Amino acid sequence: MPRRTRPPLHSAPELEWVKPPQQARSQQTLERLVDAAEALVEEEGLDAVTVAAVARRAGSSVGSFYSRFKDKDALVRVMFERFGEQSLATAEAVLVAERWEGIPLRDGLELMAHFMLRILDERQQLIVGLLTRAASDPELRGFGQRLHALLTERLTALISARATPAHPDPPLAVAMAIWMVLSLMESRALFGREGLPQLTDAEMAREMAQMVTRYVGVVEERAKKDVAASA
Repeated sequence: MPRRTRPPLHSAPELEWVKPPQQARSQQTLERLVDAAEALVEEEGLDAVTVAAVARRAGSSVGSFYSRFKDKDALVRVMFERFGEQSLATAEAVLVAERWEGIPLRDGLELMAHFMLRILDERQQLIVGLLTRAASDPELRGFGQRLHALLTERLTALISARATPAHPDPPLAVAMAIWMVLSLMESRALFGREGLPQLTDAEMAREMAQMVTRYVGVVEERAKKDVAASA
């Protein structure tokens, strides 16, 4: 039997990947080189990033490349650092409380999970490369730690303002729930869908939202009032 799906969240805000303002004009060539490297990674994987390929893709020259980067590894590091900064900026923009006014908490979490799955599919090769490098690079790992801390802080505040968590330690529960969701995302990035339930992204997002709310023990105030009114 096919799974039942709910209608789209028409009233929910559109979520977009956030790119901080571009650097000054003197940095525009550097940005084009990083953009070119990122496009090559997304299309062909990290091995496709060579100095010649990046310069050609950016409409630049090898000499211009070496005037800004020591070597290919230096470019790759800047590319991963930029992606980390964009991830943090996106999380900040998504978890502004005003964006979710009038949206049930579980629906908001579902929408965020679906957005994360879309980014994962669009940037899979880049994310895999970052995860692989971060395993031996404490500074790159720091982006993941900062992202987890930011998500925990903002989501705890969002939940506390709108719901009554049943878990005795809500910040801990939120931190653990985020860790579980991010671990699932990392597993899917590294190993694809192998070993995971055969769900659509919409179904997986719904299950993740339910996992978070059930674990944290979220009972929204509006839902409690509806139950009391019907009693």
